[in-house]
Amino acid sequence: MVNSWDEKWSQFLRNTEPKHKYAAFILLTAYLFINNSINAASKWTEFTRSDSNNVALWEPYVWEYSSALSTSLLVIPLIIAIRKLEQKEKLGVSWLGWHFAFASLFSVAHVSLMVAFRKLAYLFSERNYDFGIWFNEFIYEYRKDVWGYITLVTFYYIARFGYQRLIGEASLITSDTVQDSNDNAVDSLPDYLLVKKLNKEFLVQVTDIQRVEASGNYINLHTHLGVYPLRYTLSRFCEEGAHQGFMRVHRSHAVRIPAIVSISYEETGDGSILLNNGQTVTLSRRYKDSLKQVLAPN
Repeated sequence: MVNSWDEKWSQFLRNTEPKHKYAAFILLTAYLFINNSINAASKWTEFTRSDSNNVALWEPYVWEYSSALSTSLLVIPLIIAIRKLEQKEKLGVSWLGWHFAFASLFSVAHVSLMVAFRKLAYLFSERNYDFGIWFNEFIYEYRKDVWGYITLVTFYYIARFGYQRLIGEASLITSDTVQDSNDNAVDSLPDYLLVKKLNKEFLVQVTDIQRVEASGNYINLHTHLGVYPLRYTLSRFCEEGAHQGFMRVHRSHAVRIPAIVSISYEETGDGSILLNNGQTVTLSRRYKDSLKQVLAPN
């Protein structure tokens, strides 16, 4: 698996993961401006066919670029809102209702920003910008924005699905129960996780996980074979994986105790944990005493 082309590609995606959101934003912005440049050129061609044309060459480009810039700026809060929605709502009527609300807010914000950018641009010319009758123009823009929202969100879900399959998303096979110190039954992680990647499915042993890192709605499971995202919270993973040696050492990090090689401490009270794979994990002063108790209970 490690030497196969798909694993190398998956490993490349995981290694460059922090840069993916920036690359996606740049690509989307480039697409919007290229597409709107074509639209502006088409509009200018239509204007030049009229003998009564009084539109300047730069105006269609200001109109189109103001729309593209507004959309680019709104994509970031839109994705944040969608991810928040995924934490609370499953596919259904309520989910659709929230997306309808998001689409409406997106349209209002898009039109407002677009008009503001256009008015700002026109300040540097002798011409005046008139958006027209607001109600009529907004209805026209709203229809376009809703369709644009549907296209954008559909592409987001398709791209995310493909991205997760390329990286190799993990899922719990089944839930186990163990007895805690008070002899109560509590949920526990299974011995294996199921990983789906491309057209393959394979098992990852939980004890092969050396460290866990929080990443948005997911946690990244680091093993000697690769890194696999799991839709789980870090706190829940540590609670259910306690009997398998997992312990939280930072707001965003957890380690498996047997994977620890050494721990170094700083004057600030924080520390650094060296794992047997050569990686280091930050130890927060908040979790330092708990870790010391586990390592040296006596």
